[in-house]
Amino acid sequence: MMTRATPWIIALLISVLANGAMLGLTLHRVSDGPRFQPAEHRQPAGVRGDGFSLRGFLAGLPPEYRDDAMERMRESRDDVIARVETVHAAQANVEAVLQREPFDADAVRQALAELRQARGEMEVEVEDAVLDIIADLPPEGRLQALQAGLQSDRMRHRRPPHHESQRRGPRPG
Repeated sequence: MMTRATPWIIALLISVLANGAMLGLTLHRVSDGPRFQPAEHRQPAGVRGDGFSLRGFLAGLPPEYRDDAMERMRESRDDVIARVETVHAAQANVEAVLQREPFDADAVRQALAELRQARGEMEVEVEDAVLDIIADLPPEGRLQALQAGLQSDRMRHRRPPHHESQRRGPRPG
């Protein structure tokens, strides 16, 4: 039987699942997981869609700091993974609460609040790792690395060059 809340429950469930998928993709890229795209279709290193690219950040570090920074990121990986597991557990809880009958809006609100808190804690863990890395850099190096992390992400929103010729015809020249 479909109640007035059923479409909202479905929309919320889809949103939670989509967020989980995006988080998984983000962590896959952060953790240097395997690449499934052919080389000619891969995005440049560090390109992601979440506003800041750790790969771009690491690539933008002055070369003499890069190896140490990558080692620090590897050291903090376990802490980040623990936070990710907490986020996954919170997402599973939201899904379980959404499926209960009768529907309990207060329980859903509480589960969503726990999910938001878990995501926030995960972001803080990543931010702490980045801050630990840039603390030892000179001001120019900090700015260069942070801009590289932001620029790499902005490039993602541009069309790759091979799509431009399909849309506008051959390039002049």
